[in-house]
Amino acid sequence: MHLTPSHWIYLAVVVLVVIGMALRKGVIPICVLGTFAIGWVYTHSFVKGLQTLYNANLASATNLLGIIIIIGLMVALLRLMERIGADQLLLRPFRNSVKTPGVAFWGTGLIKGAVSLFVWPTPATMMVAPLMTPIAMRAGLPLIGAAMTMNLFGHGIALSGDFVIQGAPKLTSSAAGVSVTSVLQASVPLVLATGVVSTVLGYLFLRRDMRRGKLSVGEVQAAQVRTEFGVAAKFAAVVVPLAFLATILTTILLPLRGGAILLPLRGGDATAFIGGVALLLFLAIAILEYGPKAPAAVMTFLQDGFIFSIRVFAPVIPIAGFFFMGSPDVSPQILGNGAPGFLLDLGKALAAHVPLSVAPVAIIIVLVGVIAGLDGSGFSGLVLVGTLAQALGTPIGANVALLAALGQMGSVWSGGGTLVPWGVLDIAGVTGCDPEELTRRNFVPVICGLAVATVVAILLA
Repeated sequence: MHLTPSHWIYLAVVVLVVIGMALRKGVIPICVLGTFAIGWVYTHSFVKGLQTLYNANLASATNLLGIIIIIGLMVALLRLMERIGADQLLLRPFRNSVKTPGVAFWGTGLIKGAVSLFVWPTPATMMVAPLMTPIAMRAGLPLIGAAMTMNLFGHGIALSGDFVIQGAPKLTSSAAGVSVTSVLQASVPLVLATGVVSTVLGYLFLRRDMRRGKLSVGEVQAAQVRTEFGVAAKFAAVVVPLAFLATILTTILLPLRGGAILLPLRGGDATAFIGGVALLLFLAIAILEYGPKAPAAVMTFLQDGFIFSIRVFAPVIPIAGFFFMGSPDVSPQILGNGAPGFLLDLGKALAAHVPLSVAPVAIIIVLVGVIAGLDGSGFSGLVLVGTLAQALGTPIGANVALLAALGQMGSVWSGGGTLVPWGVLDIAGVTGCDPEELTRRNFVPVICGLAVATVVAILLA
């Protein structure tokens, strides 16, 4: 295979990006300059190089727009529920059912994970942590244990699979040149492997230290609890969870053309379904709460939701724009018809000169994912691992979707907020625990979980 100067520029920029992420340096300037250089060299035109910068960001934003919208709608709904107290009313039944440290650990984690599936972990932290942390501690669970279980279930299990909002698999699949459904299906055993190993080991280590007297329950300031709730709060506390449960069940039970469905949610149709339900619930609750003033309230909460969503993804757009040029499916949208997938070509050239197999490729991809996540953003490395899975998996005939899902596990568990102190600041800030202590306690369980997931991927690929 003939490699052009553009290929070598792409490879050099990828290496610089990985190094920058490992050193926690901003990589947006590197990606922007790399995009411009490749556009200029590939087209032999300075002007077209400048146009490539815009086209790359446009292609990236187009792929991300659906994610931005669904997250904006979900966060708007959550903000409204927080304002009227529906979140407290929703969690009130759990206050008297959590009586032992074990129940507190698993119960708090499962609640945080379930909420995180629908509104993502950081907003879910603001909803769950202030209410569940005092309950867990009264049951005898140390503060660090409450923080850890919410962290592992929310920022780890829920975000790494992202089965409802599907932001992570959408990015990964777009870069890998496979369908969202294939990545979702491939990620199920990997999420289970990483999640079970990390949470079980984390709990066992926690109980060991509790028996040795290394951890104490301590004190935490109780959340401000409402005693009175309006009609809108009562409506939201009952209807919102039931509506989302019905949405999932409906999607499961609806037959697909050509066969049965294996997952509760699938691709853009499921995202649109969830988004439509969220928007209608949001409007209904706003009208019940604010009456004639509902239009102004709706505008305010929507602004809050979309500001949050855009703030999360704005830094990802130029990074993804560069890495999308590595995929032959997206590169022509940026550089024009006939443009190659630079990283895929590099992978084929490597495979032609160096004998590759599934095991080393899987290890490389998960390690790159973990390194890419060190910047504290679990999403900035998804396009990288997706294109890498396509580049290295295609030449050896491996399951590209499975390799991409494995890279997604590494990137999200690392940067999504379990392994680096700057990625767990939301949990640490709300609970009052030390972020470095939290990530130290997470490290061995999470690394073991990712190791098991890598073995599972090797066996299945």
